[in-house]
Amino acid sequence: MSSEEDKQMSIEEAKELDSEIIVFSGDDEEEEQTLESRFTLVNEMKTDERGITLLKDMYEIFSPSGREHAMLVFVSKWLQANGIEHKIDSMGNIYAQNKVRGSKRIIINAHMDTVASGPADIQVTHIKKDVIISSSNNQVIGADDKNGLWCVLRLLTDKEVDTPLTALICVEEESGCNGSQFAMDNHADYFEDCVFNMTIDRRGDTDIIIENFDITLCSDKMQKKLSKWGKPFGLKNTTGSISDVSNIVENLKINGINLFAGYHDAHSGSEHTSMLELIKSYTFQKYLLPELHKHFMLNPDDVEFKDFNAYKSITYYGRYNYGDISSYGGKVRPYKMSEKKSFGTVDEMSVIEAFEDCVDELDRLANDQQLYYALIDADYELSHSKKSLKILQAYYLMPEICSKLSYYFNVTSNQLGDAVISVKEIVQFATEEALIHKECEELDGDISPSLDKPKYTGIDKRDYDSEWGGY
Repeated sequence: MSSEEDKQMSIEEAKELDSEIIVFSGDDEEEEQTLESRFTLVNEMKTDERGITLLKDMYEIFSPSGREHAMLVFVSKWLQANGIEHKIDSMGNIYAQNKVRGSKRIIINAHMDTVASGPADIQVTHIKKDVIISSSNNQVIGADDKNGLWCVLRLLTDKEVDTPLTALICVEEESGCNGSQFAMDNHADYFEDCVFNMTIDRRGDTDIIIENFDITLCSDKMQKKLSKWGKPFGLKNTTGSISDVSNIVENLKINGINLFAGYHDAHSGSEHTSMLELIKSYTFQKYLLPELHKHFMLNPDDVEFKDFNAYKSITYYGRYNYGDISSYGGKVRPYKMSEKKSFGTVDEMSVIEAFEDCVDELDRLANDQQLYYALIDADYELSHSKKSLKILQAYYLMPEICSKLSYYFNVTSNQLGDAVISVKEIVQFATEEALIHKECEELDGDISPSLDKPKYTGIDKRDYDSEWGGY
């Protein structure tokens, strides 16, 4: 090629390649790299779809955390075309209500952002009685949480739903639940007539999350009700990690849950959706909503919920202090979520030191120093919400270390390639290992190398991995 102009690719050519671009080096050598953007044709957005096509269209929109602009346009156009008035705050969160008037409204919540590092090419496969949606180019499809968003959009426009609903559709959940925290900090009054929150952002087809690592989501009474309502559907109450529901229930002081959404292998190139499971979730939602509304109409005293403290005290000796979670000579003193601080005053260095304690313990269990040497020069910072620790660009710089950490922690990533770990998980791990450490010393003066803690094997042991081929 003789000129710099000849090396430039036209927009039309880039669009045709779709998932790849050609980059010319100074030596005129060609190399391939993953495209980090994709054009979304706004005028061609479909707004009359409600089934698999709607889901597929959303998957094809590349919307990593912090860059949800195209999804924001799509959702806004879809709501407008389907007669749903809505508002958008300055961060990009969307607020809407269905056309059912009345008090004791139920919040339905999902998020628009994903952890994708590049656009996905979507494929739809029919397997026996199910339909599986995945990517053909090993990219995250964003089923976490566009499956939840699919449910929210349908519920808002479903003529069979006669429960008054208020929707909060968030940005930046994957990077630390920043969108929902912004909504609560600035627009909590929009939800003043709401009595319960239903987030739809959980893998598989069995879980009703009633407790996250950072907070208890609903009262004992409500947990028993949910267990009863879920039993005919084969559902169970269980514990999750961190999601937008935590910010919502804490700030509004109401009960809430995070509900399954039929996706598997989230945050990976093998992420996929079972339409059978997603429809099961939607069917349960339509059953649950009137039950919730009726319950709170008859039991208004059950609306307020403040007992957010989910932490279990454990006994051990010595003193450890990680930010506002500390212990002294006996029991862990958990940070009280109801004090409206939500780790807001956690000292960053204290959290990093707690994480370093975890790293030391994991290296000891593995009888090597792999994590220590890999992370010794890593950069850290707390998320905006102070609920997560970010290891900056770890997924780009040390993917194998992220894989190892994910065996012990729920590790997510954002569009910058940061590894994101819940502060609560870090503190919980550090304090529990301190207990085991002390007990072993008291028993035999040494730390047993065979503690009841699995070593990393490189194998993902989640019980839902095998479900891909189960249809």
